[in-house]
Amino acid sequence: MRQLLRDMRELLSLAWPVVISRTGILTLSITDTVMVGHYASEHLAYVGIGMVPSNIFILVMIGLLMGTSVLVSNRYGAGKVEKTGEIWWLSLPWGILIGLLGFVLCAFGEPLLLLSGQTPELAEKGGRISFIAGLSLPLAAIHMTTGFFLEGIRNPRPGMVIMILANIINIGANYVLVFGLFGFPELGAEGSIWATFVVRLAQVFAILSYVWFFLDRAKYGVNRPVWGWRKGTELRRIGYASGVSMGVENAAFNALALFGGLLGTMVLAAHVITINVFALFFMMGLGFGVATSVSVGNAYGAGDMARVNRWAWVGLSLQTIIMLVGAVLLYVFASFAAGLFTTDEAVIKLAATMIGYVSIALIFDTGQSLLAMSLRARRDTWFPTLVHILSYIVIMIPLTWYASFELGRGALGLIDGIIFGTLTPFTLLALRYVYLNRQSAPEADIA
Repeated sequence: MRQLLRDMRELLSLAWPVVISRTGILTLSITDTVMVGHYASEHLAYVGIGMVPSNIFILVMIGLLMGTSVLVSNRYGAGKVEKTGEIWWLSLPWGILIGLLGFVLCAFGEPLLLLSGQTPELAEKGGRISFIAGLSLPLAAIHMTTGFFLEGIRNPRPGMVIMILANIINIGANYVLVFGLFGFPELGAEGSIWATFVVRLAQVFAILSYVWFFLDRAKYGVNRPVWGWRKGTELRRIGYASGVSMGVENAAFNALALFGGLLGTMVLAAHVITINVFALFFMMGLGFGVATSVSVGNAYGAGDMARVNRWAWVGLSLQTIIMLVGAVLLYVFASFAAGLFTTDEAVIKLAATMIGYVSIALIFDTGQSLLAMSLRARRDTWFPTLVHILSYIVIMIPLTWYASFELGRGALGLIDGIIFGTLTPFTLLALRYVYLNRQSAPEADIA
C-alpha cells in the first residue's frame, strides 16, 4: 500500500503541470470559439469547418513527433541523461518539415471542403480559415517537440507556465482582431486564427529561450548540436506508427464535423460546441496519460519491466477516478457550458443535449489514449495503430453515418459514433496490455 501511495504521489507531481499544459491547448481553441460565437453564429460555423484540415493534420503531427517523448524518456530512465539533447536536436528539423507539409495541405482547404460536399460559401469561408491556420503549423511543431523533450526529462513546468501566458495573450489578441479594436480591422472568424498565429510565435520564442538560457545545457547535451537524417531513423520510425494512429483518430472525429455540416448550420455549430467542451475534459485526462507514458518510458529505459506494467495500471486508475468526476460535471452543467459559446437559444438547447450524452464516452476516450501512449513507450509501436484503424475507420465513421442519416438520429447519431468508436479501442488496448504483462519480458533496447 505504501508503494502504491508513493507511486500515486510521484505520478501526480508529474501529471498536474501536464494537465494544465494540455488543458491550456484546448482553452486556446475554446477562447477562439467563444469569441467568434459571440461575434456571429455563422462565423462559428466557418471556424468549425475551416479548422478541419489543420485539426486533422495537427494530431498527425503530434504523432509523428511522439518519438521525441519516447526516446527522451527511455534515455532518461536508462541514465543516459547527457544523450537526451541529441534527440531534441534531431527532432527540430523533422518537426519543421512536418509543419511545412501541413501548411501545404491547409492551403488547399477550400477545394478539400468542396470535395467533402460543403456548400460553396461555407467552403470559401472555411478555406480562408484553413490557409491562415496552416501558417502557424511549423511554429506549433517546434513548440510541440521541445515540450515533449522537457516532459521526457520530467520537467513539464516550463511548458505549463508558457501555456498559461499563451492563453492570456490569446484573449487579448482575440478581442483586438475579432472585434477590431485599437485601429485594427474587424476580422471576425479570421481574426481568431490570426490570434493563434501570434500566440504560437510567442510560444516558440519562450520555450526555445528556456531550453537555451535556463536549462543545464551541458547536463542534457543541448550544447552539442546533432544533425543527420540517418541519425533520426528511430525517431521517425516511432513517429510513423503514432502519426498514422492519431491521424486516423482525428480524421474520424473531424469527419463528424463534415457530417454535421451536411445536417445543417445549427447542427454543425452545436457539434463544434460539444466537441470543444468534450475536448477540454479529455485534455485533463490526457495529462495523466502523458505522465503515465513518461513513467512507463523511464521504467522501460531502466529495464524494469515490473514497473513498466505497474505504472500503466496506477495511471489508468487515477485517470478513471478523475474522469468519473468529469463525466458527472459534464452532464450536470451541459446547458451552462453550451451557453458560454453562443446566445442562440436553439443552438444552446441542441448542444446541451449532445454534451450530456457524450459524457458517457469520456472515460473510454481518455483511457484508450493513456493505454496507447503507454504501449508505445514500451516500444509496442504498431498494435495501437491497427486498433485505431479498426475502431475509427471500420466502426466509428460508418456507424455515425448510419445512425445520423439512415436511422434519422441526426445530431445524436454523431454522439452514437463517438461512444462506440472510443469503447472499442479502450477494450482492445486494455486486453493488449494484460497480454504483454503476462509474457516474459525481454531486455529493453534503448536507442
